[in-house]
Amino acid sequence: MINRILLRIKVIQILFSYYKSNSKDVNDAKNELTLSLDKTYELYMLLLRLAVEVSDYAKTRKESIAKRCQMAGDANFDSGEKVPADFLAENKVAQQLAENVTLNKFLEENKLSWNKHPEIINSLYAEALTSQAYETAEASERDYDCDRRFLRGFYKSVVTSNKMLTEELEGMSIYWNDDTETVISFIMKTIARYEETTPNDYELMPKFSDPTDETFALTLLTKVIYNQAEYDELIMTHIKNWDKERIAFMDKIILQTAIAELFAFPHIPIVVTMNEYVELSKYYSTPRSSTFINGVLDAIVKDLKEQNKLTKVAVITPKTR
Repeated sequence: MINRILLRIKVIQILFSYYKSNSKDVNDAKNELTLSLDKTYELYMLLLRLAVEVSDYAKTRKESIAKRCQMAGDANFDSGEKVPADFLAENKVAQQLAENVTLNKFLEENKLSWNKHPEIINSLYAEALTSQAYETAEASERDYDCDRRFLRGFYKSVVTSNKMLTEELEGMSIYWNDDTETVISFIMKTIARYEETTPNDYELMPKFSDPTDETFALTLLTKVIYNQAEYDELIMTHIKNWDKERIAFMDKIILQTAIAELFAFPHIPIVVTMNEYVELSKYYSTPRSSTFINGVLDAIVKDLKEQNKLTKVAVITPKTR
């Protein structure tokens, strides 16, 4: 689930904290990175559970409205509350998630739940009833695909924009501040993969997209820390028309990490590394950073190539029969 893009972000965040802290223990930084990755996976599981919680709450509200109508002795009794449709109150994908062994086991082992946050469930439910996803589902024929599309729309339009949820997540873990949008994209992929016949022991997404990804992140982190002086010298040598004293602190970290990746991972194409870190700078540094970082990396790569100091291995894709 956690891909290389998110891993690069995590490494840069840990490096920022490492440089700003009094502790210079590399093992502390590595442990912090591992913990941050664990927390991201916890967020995936916890947010996935929201589908179950909101659907169950909708079912409770529906039953409450029906009971009030019954007590009034009038099927047309106006309770003043919108009756939630079955694609919300009886959502088939949410019911499957409620019985998913992997999800339930993970939440239980890590003591994660929404039991102490009923106000968030109520808020998400209220927003779901007025969402575009709800209107679209209401106008569609009710079937499994309708339930699945609604749930994906719910995460995309409701969960991502709910301010109460965002504030609560920030309070629950400092590691979740920048993860929500990425994690929700993986949740939407998870829901898209669900079918009516998906069994209860469905494994969901693994923590890492590739088994080597955790090693990639830890290697990247340690390479920057151990070779900081060398990378800084390389950066300063290739700065032109920029005030060296005014280089943004985050720009320096992004450049250090990009250089570490260029040297340490011969199978990753140069253009991939350059593009990834230029894009990251657009979100995590100054408005001018992407132009600056692109120019410096381009100059460094050209120089290293001329000196035969940058070795890249071509990735050979096996031919299919």
